[in-house]
Formats: sequence, structure tokens, C-alpha cells
Amino acid sequence: MSHGRGGPEVAAAVREIAVEARGETVPVTLFEPAQSTSDILFLHGYARHPLDYRALLELFVQEGHRVVAPFIFANGSLARTPTTFWACAALARRVVEALVHEGRLAPGSAAFGHSTGGAVTLTLGGSGLDPSALVAVNPVQPSSAPPPPFMARSAWMNTKMALGLAGDGRAARRVLVESGPRFYGNWFRSVARNYRLIGGLRAYDHARLARWASRRRAFHGPATVLYGHGDEFYPSCQGLEAGLSAVFEDFELEELPRENSHEWLMFRLDLAHERIGRALRRG
Repeated sequence: MSHGRGGPEVAAAVREIAVEARGETVPVTLFEPAQSTSDILFLHGYARHPLDYRALLELFVQEGHRVVAPFIFANGSLARTPTTFWACAALARRVVEALVHEGRLAPGSAAFGHSTGGAVTLTLGGSGLDPSALVAVNPVQPSSAPPPPFMARSAWMNTKMALGLAGDGRAARRVLVESGPRFYGNWFRSVARNYRLIGGLRAYDHARLARWASRRRAFHGPATVLYGHGDEFYPSCQGLEAGLSAVFEDFELEELPRENSHEWLMFRLDLAHERIGRALRRG
């Protein structure tokens, strides 16, 4: 049982299902309340797992939402782990549409994602999900670094969390301890493919994202990017507003200058829940 702040206990169940898409069996984690009022789609970051975000996602469960979270990026158990941004986007779209087709994800659900999952979320506007709103938290950008600098920045990100330099020191260290084994397990399960994916994240642009965002049907709903300024991978968000405001009719960039980590949403839980929830409600 988990507790809603200032309210009664709310049952939070976590279970795993699987969906077939593009010849792959993709695991999906469901975070479910006792009685669901609506669905939210969540896409995780590179080499992360949906369970790494459990503390945050359960805050949405406490509000009555069911969170549907496929495990896609840097998943070495897949037969063909995606090694480019667009391969990630294509597999995610197929997974999401399969979930909708099988009745496991309600059409019109809002969607949000982090890092790789954040940028991929922005490609789902014209998908069979027909989302009510799209939210990306510190999404990967076309300016992604090549693999060696990317890995160095990842090491610095984890060092900041360990040393208490990333914000809430105790909470950040707890995230590092609890999620670190999964993160590195995902990485080492398929080192060569995951190394290629780091380079493949660079090969996208906002013009192509625009075509994906309205693929098969136009997307007229709101799209929001939440950007913490202490991002170790993307120290600037200048290109985001110019690029994405040309993609989406209703686009907002919310900058969070005091957030000092690419992973801030994993340990700044109340802030992340409030800002993500507000952006999702724009739909």
C-alpha cells in the first residue's frame, strides 16, 4: 500500500505484461491503482527501466491513473535492440499501437517520457494512440555527443548524484543505489548495440520529427518540454524552442534553472509530479 498525501491509502499494484511488435516481445510494466480513472503512457530514458521511476510514477497512481510503461531502449533482451533514434521511435510507435489495439492502453491517453523516451514521445502525435498531450522531460537533442564524451558525461552525472551535487543529495544517492544495477545491467547486456545506439541518438532533426509528429493524422494537442538547466548531456536548450515551436501548434518550453541533473525527475519527486501533471492536463 502507498499513501496519497493528505488522503486515504491507495492500492498500488505493479505487474508485467508483454506485447508483440515488429517481431519483438516487448515487456511492459503496469502501475495500477485499485480503480483507474485514466491511462498515462510513460517512456523511460536510455538504459533505464520503468521501475527506476517507480517513486514518481506511483504519485500518478495515487491520483487514480494507470501508468503503462514499456521497456524498450537499451533492452538487450530484444532480438534486434534499436541502434538509432528512428529505430527507437519506430519500435515505440508499434508497441504503443499494439497496446491500444489490444485494449491495454486507452486511446487518447496523455504521454510523457524522459531523455530518449522524452524525444520519442514527441514523435507519437500522429500515432494510433491519438494522445491528448505530449510531455518530454530533458529530451535528447540533435546535438547529442558522440559515444566517448557521452559516456564521460554519464559518469559525471552519476558522480554528481553520489556526491550530493545533483540537488537533493540523499534522494539522489538513493536513486543511484536502487537503479544503478539495472542501468549498468541494461548497458552490459548488449554493449556493442548500446554503444551504437549512443551514436544513433545524434542522427535526428526537428524537421523529420515534425513529419513523424503528424504521421497519418495531424496532431493539434499541446506539447511541452520540461528542461532542467543542470543537464550533463545538453547544457543548452536554445535549439529546442525554435525547433519544436515549428513542429507543434501548441508548444511550451518550461525551463527549470535550479534543477541540476539530467535525472532530476527521479529524485525531485514533488516538483516533477506537479510540473508533469500540469503539462499533461493541458490536454
